[in-house]
Amino acid sequence: MTEILICGCTELFTEDALLRLAEEYRVVIAGPSAVSGNQKHITAYKTSPTEEKFRQLFDVYSFQTIYYVSGYTDGGNGLFGETQQLEQVMLECSRSRVDKLVVFSTVDSQNYMASYGKQGELLKKDYYSSRCFGAGQMEEMCQYFMERSKMPTVMIRLPYLADRINDKNFLGHIFRSMYEEEKVMLPYHREDPLNFLTLDDLVELMFQLTEETEDDSGIYYAVSGYHYTYGDLEDMLKIAVPDAKIVYENYPFVAEIPSYPKELRRKYGFIPMDNAMENIGTYYRTFVNEVMTQKSGLAGKIMSLFARAGKGALKYVELVLVFIIAEIISHYTSESIYFKFVDVRLFYIIIMGTIYGMRTGLVAAVLECLVLIREYALMGMNGTILFYNIENWIPFVVYLMAGSITGYISNKKDDALAFVRREYSLLRDKYLFLSDVYHGAVENKGEYKKQILGFKDSFGKIFDAVQKLDSEYPERIFFEGVKVLEDILENHTIAIYTLDSWQKFGRLAVCSNSLLTKLTKSIRIEDYSQLYDTVKKGQVWKNTDMVPGMPMYACGIFKEGTMVLLITIQEADVEQYGMHYMNIFQIMCGLVQTSFLRALEYEELAESKMYDPRTHIAYPERLRQLLEVQESMKEAGVADHVLIRFKDKDKERVSDQLSGMIRASDVLGTDEDGNIYLLLVQMNRENFRIVGDRLNGKGMKYQIVETVG
Repeated sequence: MTEILICGCTELFTEDALLRLAEEYRVVIAGPSAVSGNQKHITAYKTSPTEEKFRQLFDVYSFQTIYYVSGYTDGGNGLFGETQQLEQVMLECSRSRVDKLVVFSTVDSQNYMASYGKQGELLKKDYYSSRCFGAGQMEEMCQYFMERSKMPTVMIRLPYLADRINDKNFLGHIFRSMYEEEKVMLPYHREDPLNFLTLDDLVELMFQLTEETEDDSGIYYAVSGYHYTYGDLEDMLKIAVPDAKIVYENYPFVAEIPSYPKELRRKYGFIPMDNAMENIGTYYRTFVNEVMTQKSGLAGKIMSLFARAGKGALKYVELVLVFIIAEIISHYTSESIYFKFVDVRLFYIIIMGTIYGMRTGLVAAVLECLVLIREYALMGMNGTILFYNIENWIPFVVYLMAGSITGYISNKKDDALAFVRREYSLLRDKYLFLSDVYHGAVENKGEYKKQILGFKDSFGKIFDAVQKLDSEYPERIFFEGVKVLEDILENHTIAIYTLDSWQKFGRLAVCSNSLLTKLTKSIRIEDYSQLYDTVKKGQVWKNTDMVPGMPMYACGIFKEGTMVLLITIQEADVEQYGMHYMNIFQIMCGLVQTSFLRALEYEELAESKMYDPRTHIAYPERLRQLLEVQESMKEAGVADHVLIRFKDKDKERVSDQLSGMIRASDVLGTDEDGNIYLLLVQMNRENFRIVGDRLNGKGMKYQIVETVG
């Protein structure tokens, strides 16, 4: 049976949600659990990722998927030591070679104002609250782990979670405030967007995440698809409680949240079903009946008191309570002949010493000694007689010896157990070391086998690469070229730049997924003069001096003596520094050059069929082909784009207005209805602002769209 682990802010999962998961999986919870009693296939441990007990779970169970629930999820303010907890979870996942790690974050992590440089690179993120900043830092650490780990890591940005009986979530705090007639604090403005995802939908998503075995690392939004605002929530709450006091904190909200989880649907088949906003009134009534009514009773208050006191206070409560019971039994059985040979007080001392150790055993013995002194006093025996008559010392000595000996045995057992645990920890570290050595040997064996097979089948590899690069469109060659280079060179830091005719700027055409958020969209050639001087001679640049900010390898693609493309390898492992590797890189760049130049020649010959000769605006078929390639690159995580549609349909006027404003790599096209589109490659909505300001400055009205037509 598949085993999954849920850790972090586990209180957000209700008993119903955990029981649904337990129908398919063996669920292990590391932290507070809402499950009452023993449930089949559900095991809860009161531990956190920073404790030793958490590490031991990975030795007992074979987890397929780990779910870490961030403390910022569902409006929370983060867990204590959030980054340390997540770091420890990632470390244990890596050590134990877990199949997949899923991190539940919050959409509020994107609530910031971005500052960009002249080249469109991201300079700074100005968060609007400490909570948003903390969530953003947690996500950045998670992305750092994604880039450096081979284990699939999926981060899900969640909105608020909705459930009828959960008093630990965002809605639960609101319902509690309404029930206790306190002010309800909503964080943002009345007109800001609001989204809820029900726990039922989240559990369905967890099923699909666990079952999918062919996925890679990625970041997704899990939203409900329904459009509401905080004002709509206020209206629904006032229908349930007309005199509810709603107050807005009016924090700025600028996060761009997709209206529907398209990426999750495409990748995992996730389709949200429930509309939580329609059931707010029902949720509130159920919350009052099933949560607040139970907690307002005497039993609920007593349980809450013990929960807050903890295990240490419970020990002293037991010490006093059992002491009182022992004295009551002694008082009412003192005249019974059956209890002449049974000392209830001695039995009490032995129990306390055995359970809680020497200190508690001695405290229990002292209490009974005080009671014994009182009884001697009631019998008329003064202190002098009690002290000088040695026979009277015997009960006191027995009580103290019983408390100390039983306590010593208990402490000795605990010390032995602690020693065994330390010994186990040492053996575990040795096992992990040997496991790493073993897996490293297996990986090296597979690597050597791959190298041998690759050497014998090198012509087959070259033939396969030539077939993949056989395309009529340069954009398709960029896409396939990165995949071919990554596959043959076994490197995932490839970037391809297009150079302008003046050889002053290089525009990023496509890059490996791991570099998409790191590289700037354009580079100045003069900043790479040493590299450029080497590459323009037809040689391969190799960063032998380890110059910071420079790629490890670079090679140029030429057309009629002019460099038109620059292919770089940003990072390389130690074993990739040799001459053999550089020769393979040069050969692969030659294949890309042959295919690219052939595609350019085809495009020049068919230019009249692809573009309007007067305005050089692409015809509908050509525009759709280019858009299809860009969408494939976006899905693969190697490029990004923005598509806008102009309201003006006059081709010549739009072409003249855009003259000198757009890059050579951008595409202007039209559809069958005469609408004019601009496809901006290697651009996302965050840095589109610069282009948008230019278009607004020329008075051009436009709309950002997803597709043509």
